[in-house]
Amino acid sequence: MAEDKAERRFAIFTLGCKVNQEESAAIANVFLEHGWREVPFGEAAEVTIVNTCTVTQVAEKKSRNMLRRARAANPRTFVAATGCYAQLKPQEAAALGLDLVLGANEKNRLYELAAAGAERKRAAAYQTEVAVTPAREVKDYREIGNMHSRTSRTRAFVKIEDGCNQFCSYCIVPHVRGPVRSRPADAVLAEIGELVREGYREVVLTGIHVGAYGTDWGERDAFARLVEQAAAVPGLARLRLGSVEPHEVSDRLLELAAGSAVICPHFHVPLQAANSDVLRLMKRTYDLAFYEELLAKIRALLPEAAVTTDMIAGFPGETDAMFADELSAVRRMSFADAHVFPYSRRPGTPAAEFPGQLSNAEKNRRAEAISRAVAATRQAFRERFIGREIEFLAEREQEKSGVTGLCGYTANYLPVFAPGLAAAHGEICRVKVAGLTADGELLVKGL
Repeated sequence: MAEDKAERRFAIFTLGCKVNQEESAAIANVFLEHGWREVPFGEAAEVTIVNTCTVTQVAEKKSRNMLRRARAANPRTFVAATGCYAQLKPQEAAALGLDLVLGANEKNRLYELAAAGAERKRAAAYQTEVAVTPAREVKDYREIGNMHSRTSRTRAFVKIEDGCNQFCSYCIVPHVRGPVRSRPADAVLAEIGELVREGYREVVLTGIHVGAYGTDWGERDAFARLVEQAAAVPGLARLRLGSVEPHEVSDRLLELAAGSAVICPHFHVPLQAANSDVLRLMKRTYDLAFYEELLAKIRALLPEAAVTTDMIAGFPGETDAMFADELSAVRRMSFADAHVFPYSRRPGTPAAEFPGQLSNAEKNRRAEAISRAVAATRQAFRERFIGREIEFLAEREQEKSGVTGLCGYTANYLPVFAPGLAAAHGEICRVKVAGLTADGELLVKGL
């Protein structure tokens, strides 16, 4: 390995949610600002980082596997684990032969600890350091660094809060991320302004529980107020919202979206289960009737809005009759898309001890059935736009079946493929929808 600090190299591998992805970008930017060079994961590097996830058993297993790979690929590298698996099971992670195990809420310390640790490791044997604060003790929002990637100038994610107070019966996230901590509005707006000046056209507000923004300050409707302020940043073309819980999609938020040319008509509203009895078992804060009324309200105010969701299939206690009702409800609600997951039993959550646990085969079968129902409503929603003029944000070139075209998304987050269109990346293009590609994208032509 190079001895010159200007040539020091690091690698990072990320598992899990968008927040993890953006936090990894922030970590990488800190290393880059200190003169390090990023290399692909698995290549020779002085520091190798795995940003882990523990939301499901599969994610946790992948985290362990990637940590083992990091150690095996580079026996001399300083291997650091951070993220939710490292937070939940720090001693188990340390036993994998790591040099540093850092909690999910202490990523702001990663550069300092890893750079110093790598220096000591070059001189002598290094003893594993575990730095994990119990999640419940974390009370402040912690800035990591510049979070947006430097490789694109189209869409950037801006984190507005961390943590969750909801404690759904199946979810491990509040146990590892800690309580809601909101980022000061001035910092959020300043970052959006900087992004606009750098040429970004779209900003996505993201976090662990974005709709809870400001509740740690005792403020009501702070999220809607932040959305209004963000949409007013001069030069911002699009403002997209991250996942918002049903009871946090306020009338004020919908009114803002309906009256704005900047706020995207796309609402990702987690449902989790399309049955009120299952929702009660999940300790969700609404029933199915509330959710369906919210859908009707969104569609009345914003007829072109895409409503997407999350669904968990095979929750313990979910009977065959309940599941049959859920399938009917999913078809009736006509989602534009959905992330569908088989229930994952997480030790330490109430649901892990519930009676009526289903087999993996049955959970997978139910997830596949929901996915098929969503595929039909997704297709129907996209077909509504055939023959119509739309706008999309050109993001990248891609080749499909030997044809090169521009790819991007509409404001309501429909994927677009525009063969032969001459436009710059980051340009918002007006086109006409000719049909759908084999992959379900809107196939468009220039006007």
